[in-house]
Amino acid sequence: MTRAGRFEVGLSVLVLTWALCAPLAMSQEQAPAEPAPPAAEEPKAEPQAPPEQPADKPESAPKEEPKPEETPEEKPAEEAPQQEEMKEQPSEEPQAEEQAPKEEPKEEPKEEPAEKTEPKAEAEMKPAEEQPAQEKPAEEKPSAEKPAEEKPAEEPQAQPEMKPEESKQEAEPKEEPKEEPQPEPEPEKPAVLPDEVVLKKFVTIPRVGTYGRATVSIDPVDAAIAEGKFSMPKAGDKLATTGSREVTWRSASAASDGVLSTRSIRGGYAATSFDSPAAGIMLLEATGHAMVYVNGLPYAGDPYAYGDFVLPVRINKGENTLVFHVAQSQLKAKLVKPSADLLLSPFRTTLPSLVEGQEAAPLWASVTLTNTTDEALDGVSIEAQLGELEPTVTPLTWLDGATLRSCGFQFAVPKELPKDMAELYVRVVRDSQVLAVQRFDLEVVGASATQTRTFRSGIDGSVQAYVVVPASSSAGKTHLVAKASDEEESDNEDKSNAPGAIVALHTDGMTARDFAGLYQPKDWAHIIVPGGRGEFPLDWEEWSRADAVEAMTDALEHFETDEDRLYVTGHGMGAHGALVLATSLPGRFAAVATSAAWPSLWTYGGGMPDYDDPSPVQSMLNRAASPSDILAQLPNLWGTGVMMLHGADDDQIPPEQSRLVVERLANWHNDFAYFEKPETGNWWGAGTVDNPVIMDFLAARSRKTENAGRLKLSTSDLGTLASRDWLTIAAQQTPFETSSVDLEVKDSPLSIVGTTKNVQRMVIDSSVVPKGKPFVLRLDGGRPVMVRQMPRNGKLWLERAGNRWMQRPVPDSENKNPDRYGGMKGVFNHDVVLVYGTIGNEEENAWSRAKAHFDAQTFAYRAGGSLIVLADTDFDANQAGDRNVVVYGNVDTNRAEAALLSSSPVQAFRNRIRVDTRPESGDDIGFVVVRPRSGNDDRLVAVVGGTGIEGMRLTNRLRYFWAGTAYPDLLIIGPEALTTGDGGIRAAGYFAEDWDVDKADIAWRDLAL
Repeated sequence: MTRAGRFEVGLSVLVLTWALCAPLAMSQEQAPAEPAPPAAEEPKAEPQAPPEQPADKPESAPKEEPKPEETPEEKPAEEAPQQEEMKEQPSEEPQAEEQAPKEEPKEEPKEEPAEKTEPKAEAEMKPAEEQPAQEKPAEEKPSAEKPAEEKPAEEPQAQPEMKPEESKQEAEPKEEPKEEPQPEPEPEKPAVLPDEVVLKKFVTIPRVGTYGRATVSIDPVDAAIAEGKFSMPKAGDKLATTGSREVTWRSASAASDGVLSTRSIRGGYAATSFDSPAAGIMLLEATGHAMVYVNGLPYAGDPYAYGDFVLPVRINKGENTLVFHVAQSQLKAKLVKPSADLLLSPFRTTLPSLVEGQEAAPLWASVTLTNTTDEALDGVSIEAQLGELEPTVTPLTWLDGATLRSCGFQFAVPKELPKDMAELYVRVVRDSQVLAVQRFDLEVVGASATQTRTFRSGIDGSVQAYVVVPASSSAGKTHLVAKASDEEESDNEDKSNAPGAIVALHTDGMTARDFAGLYQPKDWAHIIVPGGRGEFPLDWEEWSRADAVEAMTDALEHFETDEDRLYVTGHGMGAHGALVLATSLPGRFAAVATSAAWPSLWTYGGGMPDYDDPSPVQSMLNRAASPSDILAQLPNLWGTGVMMLHGADDDQIPPEQSRLVVERLANWHNDFAYFEKPETGNWWGAGTVDNPVIMDFLAARSRKTENAGRLKLSTSDLGTLASRDWLTIAAQQTPFETSSVDLEVKDSPLSIVGTTKNVQRMVIDSSVVPKGKPFVLRLDGGRPVMVRQMPRNGKLWLERAGNRWMQRPVPDSENKNPDRYGGMKGVFNHDVVLVYGTIGNEEENAWSRAKAHFDAQTFAYRAGGSLIVLADTDFDANQAGDRNVVVYGNVDTNRAEAALLSSSPVQAFRNRIRVDTRPESGDDIGFVVVRPRSGNDDRLVAVVGGTGIEGMRLTNRLRYFWAGTAYPDLLIIGPEALTTGDGGIRAAGYFAEDWDVDKADIAWRDLAL
């Protein structure tokens, strides 16, 4: 064919092709465009059910009073089965009150998806089509104490973008056909976390450990985990326990509702595993366990079965193991894929009442935020808006990755309040983007009505609550006042017509609101009911005691009160708390009254160690636990009226417990009364606490001033109690042994006479002697000390030198003092920040991070706390200059330790720890060390860690958040500690007053190096 011919043929083909394809092209051009996805909307807040109002006078008894942190009797199941509240038993740590299974709504059967990841037999995994992830935990706990919350609606899920189907056209046959290109295979979809994993199949063992309030618990499962020898057990596997006894792992399955019956293994373990197609963060919704190991790392549990403590946990790709330490007779657990990167829970909130007529000042509240990503959240704020007011913005300090924390915020209150309820909108915002939002309904009450008030705690910055039943006169006058200025206070010193105040401490398992409902309003006293940082306060010791003091202080600032008529009372554990509060604030109360009291953790089965022939280490631990010995502190009730009421037939707290106190007081106290009610048990309705005998006793007393020149003071922990009236014990001869002072001012000649015990240094205030007059000190039968006049600063410092007392100048401010006295628990008393290490190996870093979060979770659960956790790379010692710090790891794994303790005589590295010149070697040594923070006179640094990963894991379960447990300045434990208990403690003790190691009071297990 000629060139011209070929050209004509080609042109014909082109024309034909255009004619066939043009209509198709035109139809595609004219087709309407696919609509763009709608713009993202701000998440909508779901309304919350209004809080249930308590009955004016609930007559139902609180749950039967357990021994301190022990398991009470089971609560009978109600019409709707529900988990019972139960108190964890310290002698068998995981045990807590049982709960009946809660029926869950049945889901309609749904069509199975075409593809489904096959889970292991141990767990059921559900894809999104079956069960969308929810914020709400697996189950709630409806009860008389805690009104059920309305179930929040699910957050809208982002719809995946759909790809339009590709058009397929057949190619026209051509004169010179070309090979058609093959379509590329679609890329595999990345593996994702399952939407839900219901844990149903387990292997279990009964209780194998010894717990209680021991410094180190014996537990073979913990020991195997610490050694790195634990692997997922199979049914039939054996576990060796103490005393050459073996127990067998047995298979067990949860019922169709997901509840595993664990009645026969309470205190034991339930282990399970599942496969995940991807790694990431999931939410563990579990209840009925003391704690859980997830892939070998510790996470806090829900031993009291609140049902709303949902934790973000890290899931591995492939096999994952979960080992639950069982606390109740039922265990329920599942994992849920988070619905958002940041979750604002409608549960675990602290919200105030809105009171008509109160000053229009900002109020404090708190919500629980959960970061479900690996990245820390910074630059975040909480916006809170009440009604139509402008939002109040509170910056959020820090929220580490994969963590939850109670976050406080303020909101403005208008002068005019709506009736009954007000809507509070809470938004979490970063860079103008709303990350989460929730609506809460706040009750509006009259000034004379029972009301919930809130404050920001000085312990950890958390927001805490208490309840007030205001006093009112017959004319209906209330006594709510604005906080007065110093000038106003001086003009209003006469408060003789003001009512007094009764601090009423609730028993365990009862909320402050419910306990307040048991009291009728009084015209002679306000009733202040502290929250105690939870329904199960820490035996009203430690941080619960501090909460009661903070709540009382806040209430006295807002309610006009005659402070010479302050009283404290309580029932059961609250009665123990009343004794704790009265003895730790000597001279503060006019009277204390108790119902069914127990005086000490040693007398009422509190799981305290009992040593027949204590070793030097055990004697040291006894000293460290001595602040819980309330019987030794009864002299502090000098000048305070004491009334004790007990049911003669009380088989829960025997009347012998109250009689112990009465027998001690009878030797010297001149204002006490004891009434044993015949044929009566532990509880007989509201009259058990709002009892006419108790109320008449309190109302008849006011604080005595005629004995101002006489004082008695007894204390073992100067960090908790060091002062009374005009005297302060500044240093002890032997730390944490009981120190006592009995002094009296004589007029002729002017002198101060008396005795002291275990006191090295003390301070006398100028208020006790006339200004400019000489006086004589006659102490402990020694040589008299002549004082010409009080020093200009009004403080007379005295120090013991052998058997003599001498005047001394003010000591070095860096020494131990009541604001910085030491002991591990004292570290958590002032805005502590927890710092984990990132410069160790992968295993060490993972442990450090998990342990820091485990401590924060445990403090949140047990003490309603809010602790900041951050990496050493994010820690700035200068910015945190006024905080206590806990560092996890050692010098080789945590850069913060070197920055804070470079000059410390105690240094820990890989494979060794050195205490001055004494080394302890090996990679399996754990330790707790408390040292002063350099450059600050009243702040502390603690190190929790080990000389290697095995030593670090030994500290996993140390119980320094339990009342009565002993953790001095220094604790060193060896690998045998988890199998022998105290026998594995290599050293325990206290550093000297100037924090010196050479003069330290340390008990070593092995006297020779």
